[in-house]
Amino acid sequence: MSSKQPSTALTSRQRLAVVVVAAAVVGAVLAPSVYAATNDPDDTVAVVEIEGPVNTALAEDVESELADIRANDSVGAVVLKIDTPGGAPVASERMYKAVQRTSEQMTVIASVQSISASGGYYAMAPADEIYVLPTSTVGSIGLNAPAPRSTAPVYGPSGPDKAGSNEIQRWAEQQTLADTFVDAMMAEREEEFQMPREEVAKADVYLGTEAVENGFADEIGSLNEAIHAAATEENLGEYRVDTRETGPDGGLPFLLRTDTQVVAVHANDPGYADVKPMGLTYVHLPAVPHVDTVERFSESDLKVDGGEAATGATGNETAQSTGGVGA
Repeated sequence: MSSKQPSTALTSRQRLAVVVVAAAVVGAVLAPSVYAATNDPDDTVAVVEIEGPVNTALAEDVESELADIRANDSVGAVVLKIDTPGGAPVASERMYKAVQRTSEQMTVIASVQSISASGGYYAMAPADEIYVLPTSTVGSIGLNAPAPRSTAPVYGPSGPDKAGSNEIQRWAEQQTLADTFVDAMMAEREEEFQMPREEVAKADVYLGTEAVENGFADEIGSLNEAIHAAATEENLGEYRVDTRETGPDGGLPFLLRTDTQVVAVHANDPGYADVKPMGLTYVHLPAVPHVDTVERFSESDLKVDGGEAATGATGNETAQSTGGVGA
């Protein structure tokens, strides 16, 4: 604002294919059909992606996903995949509270990608451990706000404090916000910080290697290592990884064409809500790919047609097919 490694590799019987069918019916898209192997692991490590500036929309998504995770008996641990420079104080505190509630029920490990600073650091502080890359940036525990200026109150039937502002009062409010941030971080990581409160409150940022030395982070490690650590802490045997995106989808959607309409795909890993029919659209139709299905495979070595690996559909990439792809 704390032996043998389990395997996440999917066997040939555990591979998962999700097919989203763009229906050839104006104004309608069929719900995705999900095919899962019958012997999928019972335990799950949920990876919650927290990316971009911290704002109300992101906080609401994070709260919703973590609430769903806490209510899901199959989820044994959580990893927060974080890449954010921070943002709004209220939204940061909302995420902080959601992470705190989750860490009371199960292991939560934060994995910082490029940056987790200011409100991003606030949000992840209740995690049991913070993993960083050597070049990750963390810290900035403090408040960034413009200097207050006094404005005259509005005279009339309203109360004198209903409008206008007092510079001294606003300075005090900002200091209260800053103190709240620092107090929360000291409560979460005072035993880890290798510096007094006064140094923490200077809002400095640190690269990953230095952050581990001064207690702003706990381990140097990748996202996969954080996932393994979370699963090990909860004594999960064989487990699967469930990645959950949060926040608004950025950028422009992918356009696809069915026999009767154009649909917009708003995610690289689309679900039902991410595929929407377009209304009035000014596009050059021959330039829009015509598809019958959009397929996403969980493994790059998914076997098709008797043993050959599927191409063009690795990880969470989206493969577009002009016909059907057997799975």
